[in-house]
Amino acid sequence: MKKNLLLMSVTLALGFSVVGCNKSGKLSQPSTFKPASGAVELKLKWPQGERIVQDMDMKQKMEMTIPGRPMTMEQNMTMGQEYGLTVLKENPDGGHEIEMEFLSARMGMTMGGKTLVDYDSTKSSSADKANPVADLFGKSIGAKIQYFLDASNEVERIEGVDELANRLTTGGQADQGIQMFKSTMFSKERFKQLMSANRFMPPKAVQPGDTWPGKLSFDMPPLGTMVLDFDCTLQSWEMHGERNCARIEFQGTVKSTPDTNANPTGMSMTITDGNFSGVSWFDPELGITIDTTMNQDMNMVITVPMSPRGNQGAAGQMQSITNQMNQIMNIKLVSVK
Repeated sequence: MKKNLLLMSVTLALGFSVVGCNKSGKLSQPSTFKPASGAVELKLKWPQGERIVQDMDMKQKMEMTIPGRPMTMEQNMTMGQEYGLTVLKENPDGGHEIEMEFLSARMGMTMGGKTLVDYDSTKSSSADKANPVADLFGKSIGAKIQYFLDASNEVERIEGVDELANRLTTGGQADQGIQMFKSTMFSKERFKQLMSANRFMPPKAVQPGDTWPGKLSFDMPPLGTMVLDFDCTLQSWEMHGERNCARIEFQGTVKSTPDTNANPTGMSMTITDGNFSGVSWFDPELGITIDTTMNQDMNMVITVPMSPRGNQGAAGQMQSITNQMNQIMNIKLVSVK
């Protein structure tokens, strides 16, 4: 049971990953940008040949109520990932081809006071071979996938995901929980969401005080889909380090919808009282978000089979695990060349 809970928790955490960036070398240079007295267009820029290194850091706390146990179980998790983004080509129609490379990963988890995971891809450990999550992360390091974006920065297609899936499968474990983790962590849908920064951008020029709506959804088979509805507000122009940025604050709700596909595992997820808020600093001169922080709180109920492996084709006995979760994320760039 603990193993399944660990994998489901990681899956949930990954579902909330949102893109944000920061430019190292150029960030040390003072801005030349001076906001106009009226509305300003906030638009992502992808200069050809640019290489961005992005880092995501997450801290999560969960309190789980499990049937048959008198006390709640506390789980704490930290996770970080580093990606490289290289702009390979700018197309005549305004679209771009961008290559993503997995550079490093780290993860720590304790449950009930016991350390279950302590992994850092930059530090080798013999214990990692016995950890299926560490095994997947380790195999992903150095892998590359390619994005094709249209002129509006929407993802038209992604290449290289099937090759990555084959890379992860080689010598891996066939455990149901691992397969669920892999299908969420390394799915085309998640890679698409990793390039969804334009969903937070205003559809037209804005000035301080202006608000615009946004929406994101994350498929998390077999648990279902998480849906984020939110509003963004340009609060002010603000110096962030050496850069003159648009301070954008956002807040919204998190809900879930069930998976409409046939689900042999019987797992399902219901989110109640889900909300999140945060702030990001967007640099109009560089055309990129240099820093984002976000706080999320929610209650959720995950229904799972009594048997860890489920029972395909049979109803089986089910149990519901209630989770109270708080998650804090920070996303920024490490460097740009």
